[in-house]
Amino acid sequence: MKKVLKAIANGFSAILHGEFLLRLRVDKYFVHILYTFAIFWLMIMMSLMVQKTLVKVERNKTVLNDLRIYHAQKTVELVEMGRLSTIEDLLEKSGSSLTMPEKPAETIVK
Repeated sequence: MKKVLKAIANGFSAILHGEFLLRLRVDKYFVHILYTFAIFWLMIMMSLMVQKTLVKVERNKTVLNDLRIYHAQKTVELVEMGRLSTIEDLLEKSGSSLTMPEKPAETIVK
């Protein structure tokens, strides 16, 4: 029992002094541990970059959908304006003296 307590105390003091990994001879694998850490760090960074891009794509989808609705509304307004009767009504409401031409336009030939 004393040996177990002494081993635990020895291990705890080694942890506090920073010698625990050296006693386990982990220093041989330090390069591998560092390499694994770098790979995990790169994976996390790539995941965050992908997530940021996906958030931007979703935001752009909503903006694009709003612009499609706006474009459809403007197209409907333009089609309504293209009717001759609508244009005449708008001209009358605004009090304009413009009317339909009585004769076709003349062409000037050089």
